[in-house]
Amino acid sequence: MIRVVVGGATGKLGSLVCEHVVADAELELAGAMVSASGGNVGKELYPGVLAFAPDELERRLEDADVYVDLTSPTAAADNVTKVPATGTAMVIGTTAIADEVIQRLSDEAEASGSPVLLSANFALGVNVFWKACEMLAAALPDYDFEMVEMHHNQKKDAPSGTAVKAIEAVQRGADVSGTVHGREGISGPRGKEIGVHALRAGDIVGEHTLLIAGNMERLEITHRAISREAFARGCIASVKWIAGRKEGRIHQMNEVLGL
Repeated sequence: MIRVVVGGATGKLGSLVCEHVVADAELELAGAMVSASGGNVGKELYPGVLAFAPDELERRLEDADVYVDLTSPTAAADNVTKVPATGTAMVIGTTAIADEVIQRLSDEAEASGSPVLLSANFALGVNVFWKACEMLAAALPDYDFEMVEMHHNQKKDAPSGTAVKAIEAVQRGADVSGTVHGREGISGPRGKEIGVHALRAGDIVGEHTLLIAGNMERLEITHRAISREAFARGCIASVKWIAGRKEGRIHQMNEVLGL
């Protein structure tokens, strides 16, 4: 039995992951962390599982196997670097965490020997999408690249973590470093750059399109998330993969999928 503590347990994805943990015979929901200010601390969110505040995290991890962080960039910055020292494996789905926090986390993971899996998106198809973006960019390095992503009107970061990973994949494939976020006014001819466009509207779960154009032709590759279930299922697969591992470093979702 893998004992799991979920941070961000009342969020859109966090609550889904908790439900999957409760329903999975291989897993046990050992704790549910929520914001101290949200009014849920002390409530029984699931049978026998009372919500706790972030200041209790390290104590709650004493008997846990895996901690899943699905909080916010600010909350994650306060919490994730404390986890490796507890010996608990960790899965992080929170995006837009500052680079210096990730570096500190990497150092802590190495020092403690605790494994960390960091993913901007747990959907299996998205991880294949990233791989395809890199392959297409490598095959068409002289074409123009535009990234368009759409999300619901409550999303906090832009561009999305998934879009950032796709952009990085294109940059590796086509050796292009520049990005332009939207265009306005007299922008002139484009240079060797990737255009990035973030749309926010309604309840869109997530959609990412890489547009590639040149040589009198256009190629588009799109990933659409129909439901957050895709993210939750990938997260559960990550939890089972990371549990019991001993490599003190940051892993990526492509390792889980063997890509």
